[in-house]
Amino acid sequence: RAPFLSASELRMQVYRQPPSMAALTESSVGAAQLGRRFGDTEKCTTDVSEDNTQIPSGATTFGFERTCSTCSSSSTSSSAANCFLEEAAAASSEAAPSPPLQRLLDETRRRMRAGPRPPGGQLANRYGSGACLPTFGHDRHVPTLALINPRSGAGAGGDILAAARQTPYYRDRFFNVLDVVKGRERGGLLDVFRQELCAARLEARSSHARPRLISAGGDGTASFALFVVFAALRADVARGEEGLRDTGNGFIWTDAELEESFPALAHMPLGSANDFSNTLGWGRKYPGVHALRQGLALRQLHEWIEAAMSRTASIASFDLWGIVPDAGESACNFKLCELAGRRGLNPKETVDGTEQLLMREASIPVPFFVCLYFSAGFAAYMTARFQLNRRESPLENKVEYARQAFGIATEAVPPQLNTGLDGVEIECDDEPYFPPRMEEGNSGARYREVGFLNVNWQASFAHGSDRASFGQRICPCPAAVPSREPAKFNDGRMDMYRLKFRSLVKSLGPRYQTDKRERMRLTYRGAKGQGIFFQWDGEARFAFSPSGDPFNINIRKVLNIPVVLGPQLDTTITGDPLSGGSGKFEFAGASPQERAQTITRVLQLVAGGLDAELNATREEMRRACLHVEIGADAESHADL
Repeated sequence: RAPFLSASELRMQVYRQPPSMAALTESSVGAAQLGRRFGDTEKCTTDVSEDNTQIPSGATTFGFERTCSTCSSSSTSSSAANCFLEEAAAASSEAAPSPPLQRLLDETRRRMRAGPRPPGGQLANRYGSGACLPTFGHDRHVPTLALINPRSGAGAGGDILAAARQTPYYRDRFFNVLDVVKGRERGGLLDVFRQELCAARLEARSSHARPRLISAGGDGTASFALFVVFAALRADVARGEEGLRDTGNGFIWTDAELEESFPALAHMPLGSANDFSNTLGWGRKYPGVHALRQGLALRQLHEWIEAAMSRTASIASFDLWGIVPDAGESACNFKLCELAGRRGLNPKETVDGTEQLLMREASIPVPFFVCLYFSAGFAAYMTARFQLNRRESPLENKVEYARQAFGIATEAVPPQLNTGLDGVEIECDDEPYFPPRMEEGNSGARYREVGFLNVNWQASFAHGSDRASFGQRICPCPAAVPSREPAKFNDGRMDMYRLKFRSLVKSLGPRYQTDKRERMRLTYRGAKGQGIFFQWDGEARFAFSPSGDPFNINIRKVLNIPVVLGPQLDTTITGDPLSGGSGKFEFAGASPQERAQTITRVLQLVAGGLDAELNATREEMRRACLHVEIGADAESHADL
């Protein structure tokens, strides 16, 4: 989702079918891929070759593990890998990658280690020109990879990547997430990431641990990092001989391997709101942001990374929600586009004497994973307008949000939208939820927003707690009223809320009244040419039906993922993060059919199928009587 690429260019790079890779499977191990260099390499006491062959720099295992019969050490350690080097080469010589492919991989690693070289000399690094990351210790750290947006945090991500390139362990395992997305060709960066991920799995398993993955950027980077992991693990029968055999679930790892070794996520805050990182205890600002000296900034960066890799860090389960088709259907019945128009306070254009919203083809990401929250209405429209006016710094972005909210509140409702949430109906767990008292004729016109929280922190200020009476909310003695459960990210339930403009006053502040539910189904009914803005995790889209028929947005739990809890965790906001059990990975669904649907949707997501299913073409937008921006080509606005 690079901001400097058009939607069509980036979509082509994200969803390009990669033809090959140079990793090897458990049944197909080559000498060049056996073992990974472990920094301070331990030598096996048993001589296995006359020339004392060493593991190649940057080489990786790919699903290979057994025990050395001589020294009884695991081949996931460097000593045992040395023992098996010659044996594996003799047994698997036919499966080794062709030299041209290996040269491609070597060249990709060389370019990654070199990093970008800006014209005119080296740019100043806020952590110091010679900054390095902390020494990786096998006794105290867990094997860790990172996907970092170099542009986030006003360039802090790039500075961290530069420090990683100067540190042996990290230079092969800390990736520029934008380059990984673009590097899906044979021998490209996604292949290298796949090798390192599989090597980390074996290294972690040898010490009975789960590998870690640091996602560094805005709130959208977390779900995008999951996209990259699933893209790396997706099987391809055409490339089975090169390590991408289907293990029976559509992926190159078996169900047991996914459950045991799917990486636990830690998120570094490099965005504006940083709701995800703050919820998990990793702070609201990136390490070193307020440091007055480079040495202090570097020390804070070291402390953050050490904590993320620490073997003593707690791992919790995290609910991940997804947008899925109606029961019995294979595709959603709505289409998506994106707000277009000029930058500034009012993006609308005058057409036939009336101010109209202009639309364009939607960029990636395609909405599937919902990590943090989902809503329809005012905040989503505000976010769509903000995406046209994104600024350089977090403070400027917050001011821009407020400016767009003021503009919406003082302008007339455009023809593409209804007043408030008129036309919106929601069922939760097969029972009516919105608008309340619908049987009495109540409509959604008086409401500004409806949605749910998965984390108890939205837009840096809002929280949610179980619904309570006004008397209980204003009671000066909290011990005298029942405890109000906060929104939790690991209880298997979404915390639904509905808001009017006066709701914040009635709630005595930004604390939403929430209702715990397991799934929701939003139905929109409007005239042709109308639709509704919704936002997920700070990214907004306009949903509509090309035919003008009613459409549905269904959301349920689709995944359980492991996350790493940070030292700044505030349990007064999150509740007990371990109440949902220790961190685990699983595809979710109330039935085997729903679980199969989840796997299918994930595979469609990384293969580009959801892009074609959900994102409207210009012709579909015109058929819906929407005004399409002339020559529009969407850009990605995600808060990576």
